[in-house]
Amino acid sequence: MEFSWIDCAKTAALLVAATLVSLGLRKVGIGDQNIIMTYILSVLVISRITKGHIFGIIASVASVLSFNFFFTKPMYTFNAIQAGYPITFLIMLLVALITSTLTVRIKTQAKLAVQRERRTEVLYEINKKLLVTRGLENIISLTNVYIVNLFERSVVFFPSDPEAGTNGSVMQADGDTDEAVLNSKDEKAVAHWVFVNQKRAGSGTDTLMGAAGLYMPVISQGKVLAVLGISCVKGFLGHNTRQFLRMIASQVAMALERQNLSDEQRSIIVEAEKEKMRSNLLRAIAHDLRTPLSGILGASSAIRENSKTLDESTRDKLNADIQEEAQWLIRMVENLLSVTRINEGESKVNKNPEAAEEVVAEAVSRIRKRFPHHKVEVSVPDELLEVPMDGTLIAQVLINLLENAVKHSAVTSPVEIILKRTEDAAIFEVIDHGKGIVDEDFPYLFISYVPNGMKSSDSSRGMGIGLSICMTIIKAHNGTMEAANRKEGGAVFKFTLPLERSE
Repeated sequence: MEFSWIDCAKTAALLVAATLVSLGLRKVGIGDQNIIMTYILSVLVISRITKGHIFGIIASVASVLSFNFFFTKPMYTFNAIQAGYPITFLIMLLVALITSTLTVRIKTQAKLAVQRERRTEVLYEINKKLLVTRGLENIISLTNVYIVNLFERSVVFFPSDPEAGTNGSVMQADGDTDEAVLNSKDEKAVAHWVFVNQKRAGSGTDTLMGAAGLYMPVISQGKVLAVLGISCVKGFLGHNTRQFLRMIASQVAMALERQNLSDEQRSIIVEAEKEKMRSNLLRAIAHDLRTPLSGILGASSAIRENSKTLDESTRDKLNADIQEEAQWLIRMVENLLSVTRINEGESKVNKNPEAAEEVVAEAVSRIRKRFPHHKVEVSVPDELLEVPMDGTLIAQVLINLLENAVKHSAVTSPVEIILKRTEDAAIFEVIDHGKGIVDEDFPYLFISYVPNGMKSSDSSRGMGIGLSICMTIIKAHNGTMEAANRKEGGAVFKFTLPLERSE
């Protein structure tokens, strides 16, 4: 125990006060037994307000000596000539020592009870916050903050075995070990040992005791999920502190286990969505390839069956149609491959400055050829609008949206495509005058995975390359896409593309 001059002054002051009170009691004729009780009371108070046992023991001995010196004959000496006083002194000393010891013990137990209550509150608070914390980084940050605040020591959190060369997440306490020490090669070796052996090690233990910190495994279901390290530069951690740290580690283990289960569930959902996307993509391919293949088949059949009766200009036109449809098929396959790579995160779109009016014209031309009886109205700015984009992919998005609009409009109702410019973006709008979009379909328009029993957004608004894939292409261009019903009737699909190229 560290010596305290303040406690020393408190002890001396109370003993002096007890002596003065006792002298006053002697003058008014009060007996020695009350003076003895006064000194015992002072010992009790000293034991209560000072730290540890030492000052209570000192006060017990000093009170006996003071009683002997001031209140037994001969006065002001440490001799006692009256019979029985040595026994009185001994009993007084024993009573004072027992009183002091019991007081210190009660005080210590009360302090421990307060600590246990505080730690229970802290564990409850940590557990409550960990229950709502999502993400490994957030769990690590929350754990480090609590440990630093509770123990006033630096902490390092290794979410994986540091043998792979990764550094732990360090939070430094004021005046404690710096980050470089807890992430040093030697400290990582201790953390690796803990990962492998599932036992604590480091400062204050029998294993690798020369380490700068104490390292404790975070275990769940017999598997080490992480390792917690706490700096011991300020001294070893006591038994109660280590127990408390172990309880915190158990709370962290449950949080990490929940996070792992959540990650696994999310991975399963992602795989299911990918499978759904593959299914939609196959249907989209079948749909988009059917029209040009039918054109090629029809033109080639006409040439073969009527080769003798066809004039040269008609034959050339049919051959040109076959060539055009074949070229479109090649572009379509390339675009589908590009979209597939985008969805799998394997490549980025190849953006170059393109004339947006030409991309719109290409899409409208394809739609007019497929649906010659439907009217398509086009509105573009007077000035040339160049937009960084992959022109073939954006044209395919417009074709898909226009095709959906045509399918959901009467033959007599025009379909509109509007191109506008703002300060930092180009806006494309495709408008139809049909029945609009059912409210229940809005949450699922641009996703390929829909809950059981819900109709796919692709099936409700037409297939093409799929609205979900349209959204993928627009997002790959750092753009946005949305849909809404019009007050006048029908629906509008709108997407924006930034005018500045961003990598």
